[in-house]
Amino acid sequence: MMAPLVALTAYYNPFGAQRRRHNYHVFRRNLDVPLVTVEWAPDGRFELASGDADVLIQVKGGDLLWQKERLLNRGLAAIRAQSLARDVALIDADAVFAQPGWAERVTAQLDVCPLVQTFSRVDYLPPLSPSVRDIAQLMAVAPERSLPSIASALAQGRPLFDTKSELVQAMAPTVIQVSGIPGMSIALRLEALPGFELYECNIVGGGDQVLVSAAMGRLDEHFHHRSLAPGHQADIRTWARRCLRTLPGVGLADNRLLHLWHGKLAGRQYGMRHSILQSRDYDPRRDLDRSGDALRFAAGTEGLKAAVGEYLVSRGDA
Repeated sequence: MMAPLVALTAYYNPFGAQRRRHNYHVFRRNLDVPLVTVEWAPDGRFELASGDADVLIQVKGGDLLWQKERLLNRGLAAIRAQSLARDVALIDADAVFAQPGWAERVTAQLDVCPLVQTFSRVDYLPPLSPSVRDIAQLMAVAPERSLPSIASALAQGRPLFDTKSELVQAMAPTVIQVSGIPGMSIALRLEALPGFELYECNIVGGGDQVLVSAAMGRLDEHFHHRSLAPGHQADIRTWARRCLRTLPGVGLADNRLLHLWHGKLAGRQYGMRHSILQSRDYDPRRDLDRSGDALRFAAGTEGLKAAVGEYLVSRGDA
């Protein structure tokens, strides 16, 4: 029977971080809807077992790069092929909804807009003891910071890009100057977005902001604020024409998220990481092999491959 809504997440732990594994189990423990997980292990040494998700898809192969959107696209394809659900909530495996009824609020907003950011605010929690696992325990922890989602900021009349936003003031210089958090969780109604896939070639991350900008028809503004090589921009525009022809915009469900700590935010270098690609004239059509289940670098890209790998190591994910 088709479910009204399922959650979809990607799990990848290339450096064997214990906290990442623990966070996944806290995320799973507190999720009250069916879960589809796509796990990536390039060497085939998987960490999750069948009981760790309602549907577990495991992908091996590929190179060390940002595989998240590639994995989520594999999950979306499986959900469609098996008619598992009408709606899908894409959720990072280090995020927990703070209140019951979140899925119903998301579904109600999907009746209005086929693409909805599932939360209005996120609380960033500090490092926690492994014994802190349940909602009541998580809610009792004072957050290090609390920030709006980008959909919430836009609903309050903020611009898409804003040098004075709460996010920039709290996290500069580690972020691009946007009004709110563009990622962590977004939901879609499959029948309203036939053939939709996430943009999967931002190989240092940042595909969430691409999605928001494209859904609003504001890629020109996006490229003004984020310097990308011409071939990279062209690839994004081709994807947007194929997957977001109707420019659905981004709706908002009023939920609160709790973000589980997995390393210092400064280490992720959100505001600077794309220079790795731009400085090497990155063009996904030339530099990536998209033929397998996981992405690989094409032949002749040894310098790019090394730089992306060094960045991912330097993030210091715990």
